Amino acid sequence: MGQRFVRKFTEEQRMKYVMEVLESGSNISVAKAYDINPKQLSNWVNNYRRYNQTLKPKVVVEQESIPNYKKEYKKMKEMLEEKDLEIAILRDLLKKTPIVSR
Repeated sequence: MGQRFVRKFTEEQRMKYVMEVLESGSNISVAKAYDINPKQLSNWVNNYRRYNQTLKPKVVVEQESIPNYKKEYKKMKEMLEEKDLEIAILRDLLKKTPIVSR
């Protein structure tokens, strides 16, 4: 059996890769470019979103995590569509309701 080679990355290096993933939106392409295991890179990105650093802290202090922007975007888009529908219904009701003057 061959020897196992383990690479060590500094926080600075990991942050560089994480930022590239966040800018490009692709773990796979960044992982291939730097010959990094895609799963490892994904862990760094997830840790960055949760803890604002690439490695999970030994002691986790409760802090507000960086939201998953894709889920937040989808949720906000759905809310906006509901509001648009509500406005359209109200406008339609205003057209149909006779105005009574006193």
